[in-house]
Amino acid sequence: MSTVLAGIQLLPNLKEDHTGGMIDHSLQLVEKSGLRYEVGPLETVVEGDLDSVMSLIQSIQEDAIQTGADELLSHVKIHYRKDGVSFEDKK
Repeated sequence: MSTVLAGIQLLPNLKEDHTGGMIDHSLQLVEKSGLRYEVGPLETVVEGDLDSVMSLIQSIQEDAIQTGADELLSHVKIHYRKDGVSFEDKK
């Protein structure tokens, strides 16, 4: 399967102004996934096969709800090319 890049931005909708460490916890899930990733100021970009990337996105969303978010907005951008795409292609 081709490698994709996915930009993920997580916006937990909480009553308080802070996220209670939810974003840091989500980043730990990204790290544990074994996928290559880069954290940016507005989103985290991961590189991997589409199934692994989508599974990670699902895990992040489920974990955010379990750790206190009542609802969640996830902005996801996926760059897909039949021959694959990588971080090196973007530099």
